[in-house]
Amino acid sequence: MNDLTQLIPLAVGAVISPFPIVATVAILLSARGRTTGPAFAASAALTAFALTLAAALTSSRAGAHRSDGDDLVVMVITSVLVLGFAVLAVISWLTRPRDGRPAKTPGWLAAVDTITPLRAAGLGLVMGLTNAKNLPIELKAGALIGAHDLPLLGVIGLAALFALGATSGVLALTALAATGSERIARALARLKSEMIAHNAVIMTVLFAILAASEAGHLIRMLLH
Repeated sequence: MNDLTQLIPLAVGAVISPFPIVATVAILLSARGRTTGPAFAASAALTAFALTLAAALTSSRAGAHRSDGDDLVVMVITSVLVLGFAVLAVISWLTRPRDGRPAKTPGWLAAVDTITPLRAAGLGLVMGLTNAKNLPIELKAGALIGAHDLPLLGVIGLAALFALGATSGVLALTALAATGSERIARALARLKSEMIAHNAVIMTVLFAILAASEAGHLIRMLLH
C-alpha cells in the first residue's frame, strides 16, 4: 500500500500544467465566464477521473491471473514514462522562444471569448485527452491503484480523489473567479500572461523532474 503514496507527487505534477491553467483563466475572463468556467472545470475533472479509473480497471484485469502481473504493468508504464518525460523535456527546451522573442500565444485562445458552455466542456475533454504531460500521469496513477487488488468502490474512490487532486488548480481558479472580485480578475490576467511567457521553461523543468522521479521509482522496483 505504500506505493499509493506515489499518487501525491503525481497529482502535484498534474496540477502544475500551464496550458490547462491558461485555458481556465481565459475562459473565466471571457464574457460568459460564470457559466463556461464551471463547465470546463467539471469536464476536466471528469476526464481525469475517467482516464484514471479506466487505467486502474485495465491494470487490475491485466494482473489478475498472475502474482507478479500488477507489478509488471506498473514497471512497464514507469519505464515508458521515464523515456517519454525525458524526451519531452528536451523537446520543450529546444523549442523555447529565443533571442528575446515573445512566446507564441495558442491560436485557440482567440476563440475563447465567444465560447459556449457546451464547447467549454468539449475543450476540457479534448485537453484532457491530448495533454502530453497529464495523460501519462493519469495512466500511471490508475496503474498504481489497480495494482493493489482493491474492491471496486475503493478503486473508484481513489480514482476520484486523484482526479480532484490533479485538477485542483483548475477547480480552485474557478472557485476564486466565482467571487466576482476585480482584484482576483486582475491577478488571473497576470497569471495567464506569465504562464504563456514562461511555458517552455516551466514545462522543461516539470518534465525533467517527472522523468527523474519516475526513474527513481523504476530503480526501486528493479532492486526490490
